[in-house]
Amino acid sequence: MYVHIPFCIRKCSYCSFYSVCADENIRRRFGNALLAELRTRVKGRVIKTIYAGGGTPTLLPPVFWKGFLAQAGEIADISPADEFTIETNPGAVTERELFALRQAGFNRLSIGVQSFNDTLLQTLGRIHTSYQAEETYRSARKAGFLNISLDLMYGVPGQTLKNWLKDLERIEELGPEHVSCYDLSIIEGTPIFKSINDGVLTKPDEEACRDMYFASDEILTRRGYLHYEISNFAHCKSYISKHNSSYWDRTPYIGLGPSAHSFDGKVTRSWNVSFLELYLERIRDGQSPTADSEIISKEQAALEMVMLGLRCSAGVDLKEIEIETGIRINKDYLKTMINNNRVILSESKLVPTSEGMLYADGDSVNLI
Repeated sequence: MYVHIPFCIRKCSYCSFYSVCADENIRRRFGNALLAELRTRVKGRVIKTIYAGGGTPTLLPPVFWKGFLAQAGEIADISPADEFTIETNPGAVTERELFALRQAGFNRLSIGVQSFNDTLLQTLGRIHTSYQAEETYRSARKAGFLNISLDLMYGVPGQTLKNWLKDLERIEELGPEHVSCYDLSIIEGTPIFKSINDGVLTKPDEEACRDMYFASDEILTRRGYLHYEISNFAHCKSYISKHNSSYWDRTPYIGLGPSAHSFDGKVTRSWNVSFLELYLERIRDGQSPTADSEIISKEQAALEMVMLGLRCSAGVDLKEIEIETGIRINKDYLKTMINNNRVILSESKLVPTSEGMLYADGDSVNLI
């Protein structure tokens, strides 16, 4: 179960996720609506992971989350669940609140650090400093979090390989259980897109971004991290994100909150309305917050299975795809991938190399 909290103190310059700035009254109304959606859509289900993302979920108080998780346990079977994640940002949560969130039931914390360089943080429109990022990490440790993930971004305008290596050095010193290293996506409609389009900022070129990607792979794997997905590293198998992995292997999931997506694990994907007031109105009137849905074709399913599999070190079973979808793989193109050292084929299992993960999107289109 994914829970989308659409609130931020200030929207970052690169962010395309649905989020708004709202006062305490709006947040309270939203919390009540979210509990109503929980009761309507989750009753009787078996939930294996719970992930609160956003936005900034910790802008809702710990007492809300305590009640939310308690209600989830009353109306659904969450006994199989052993991963309860909540996201936060430096500067948006106190040590006392972190302790309360840990007491409420969250056992995994994801912190949106993005960079330990103050100049780059300003470029990204972040509200915190590098000092606050480290303080939030230390506060989380004091609060009892034993499973912490830190998010970093490369490919930021003005960033150099030297900057990136310093960020990775801080990761080595802090020692989180999980690290996510994302290549900054420049999405139309965001302030950073306009700045780049207007020539005010310049994103590092493709070669520079590749160098940063491979630096992450080399340094973090040398430190004992498993590079289990193109952007994700876990200190050992037990720290691999079970929730995110469920997206990549197409496990059924349900999304609550505005803009959240759901998937039945077979052919149907649906999503909630993306506007807070409309979401609140739908819930208030006893209506479904679902905006629309789609039926996934055999071709789409095969493409997703290959694309997601090629992003992950576990790879993808080609025979399973053919059995499930009836779609056959382009064997000539597969030979090209193997010859270029992007994948390794063992019987019917196709496993990407670190370089191969970078080509997942393009290779999957050519394989199907």
